[in-house]
Amino acid sequence: MPTSSPSASPKPGATVAFNDWTTYGYDNARDGFNPNTAAFTPTSLAQLHLAWKTSIPNGFNTLSQPVLASNVGSHAGLLFVGGGTGIEYAYDALTGAEVWSRSFGQETFACDGSNVPFGIGGTAAYDSTNHVLYVSSNVNNGTAGAPAQNYINELNVADGSLVASTNITPNPLAGEVDFSHTALTLANGLVYAGTGSTCDISSWRGRVAAVNAGGMTLANTFFTAYDQGQGDTSSAALSGGGVWGWGGVSIDPSGNVWTAVGNIDVTSGSNGPQAPFVQTTDEHAAFGEHVVQISPDLSTPLQKNYPGFQYGGSSVDLDISGTPVIGSPMGCDTMAAVQGKSGYLYLYDTTGISNGPVSSFKFTSSSYNDPNLGNPGFSPLTGLFYASQSTGVSGGVEPAPGMLAISGCGASSSIAWHTAFGPDSSVSGGTRSMPTITAGGVVFVATPCDRDSNGGCTGTDGKYGGALWALDANSGVLLNGGTPLITCGSTIRMGATVDGDWLYVIDNGGALYAMTLDPSFPAISNNVRVKPALHPYVWR
Repeated sequence: MPTSSPSASPKPGATVAFNDWTTYGYDNARDGFNPNTAAFTPTSLAQLHLAWKTSIPNGFNTLSQPVLASNVGSHAGLLFVGGGTGIEYAYDALTGAEVWSRSFGQETFACDGSNVPFGIGGTAAYDSTNHVLYVSSNVNNGTAGAPAQNYINELNVADGSLVASTNITPNPLAGEVDFSHTALTLANGLVYAGTGSTCDISSWRGRVAAVNAGGMTLANTFFTAYDQGQGDTSSAALSGGGVWGWGGVSIDPSGNVWTAVGNIDVTSGSNGPQAPFVQTTDEHAAFGEHVVQISPDLSTPLQKNYPGFQYGGSSVDLDISGTPVIGSPMGCDTMAAVQGKSGYLYLYDTTGISNGPVSSFKFTSSSYNDPNLGNPGFSPLTGLFYASQSTGVSGGVEPAPGMLAISGCGASSSIAWHTAFGPDSSVSGGTRSMPTITAGGVVFVATPCDRDSNGGCTGTDGKYGGALWALDANSGVLLNGGTPLITCGSTIRMGATVDGDWLYVIDNGGALYAMTLDPSFPAISNNVRVKPALHPYVWR
């Protein structure tokens, strides 16, 4: 059972009406903007307080943003989260009480000398029309590196019972081990998921898979490297090209699918890809390290672009690891904003991505590992893209760690504001979450953080803890007196889920926090947990 902190009952007569937050980033544009959040303003934030908290048992590597379903049975809202244990949980959104759980098992793989079990790798998708929940899962026989089965599962949202399940990686090739580590996307009558690698261990086939939402059958698969007549046939048997942005794929207004792709597997020798795969030294062959627009049925790549980032020093493995965020700044065509491990944010005109980015911003130094993971957010009210700045560069070539807002169209795009806060991830390790933006003009974002004696974060650590911050969406001014709203015992990689008067955030160790503006729900203490024992999983 989860460990909960009891909250006093709300005052008599208190009622709460939720709206559905059905997917990572609120909608399939992955913008992190919920129009039902006008109550969260820079002024009202003074009333925000912790109402309850709970913890997923053994909740290591919880990388699913809370999904919110309204009016399920007797519950005003249910929250759905899952993590490394391979168990999906449903919690009452007003009390934190566990309502149901469903176990799917785990996939075990070897990473940096340790055997690592990992089950649910991404955020679920809720079908509010049919009242079902789609959850991804990964499972093998428990032997590290054994071929795995990667599933999309359909659950009854009321009780968690399994309706149907589909393996999206059937018939693996010799030596192939895949891992599904993305949010699910429900669109076009299909449920989409991406696959990548287990700690960059050869061989794997990056793909976007689509399952028919009605019949739960595998509809189609788009391979990014191991060609199926979709690209450069001279590289028809490559390993790699993982699709593993936390937001999975995004959908543009025409229903087309957008994805960012990781590097092609360039491991050499006996540790590299073996037949039927071939070895290569080109990380961006085929669709590797590209931004790709695909037809809704995944049959046709419509546009693609390799942005041509430069490798700095020994930096390699510079995946375009963020999910493309779709938005229309005021007076602009529809744009796509993409971040990756090169340290750049790229802006594309969605009508011509093959021509390359219309604008780019160098935020941080290149990193082959954690610091630059994630994706930006967008508010249609301000017309700004919001992007986390995880690391700085000695000499001040790039901005200090914090957050930036980008305005304008195309080549005229510029930095509207920059605010520095939180530790530098190149020192502290860990990543910043994607932003969540409210209709009342507040941006929520999380950083690594170990709490200091002044209620802030240390500047030299943060490898274990996390903090949630708030900024004015228009000016970038830090709110809450320039200190975090909440600090917790593990890093926060997922963005906050915000609806009505309520905010939910989960840390990488499985601690789930509920905050509210509603005075009917008494405040409880944060009581930050001690540093948890780290599970030996290293992100690649």
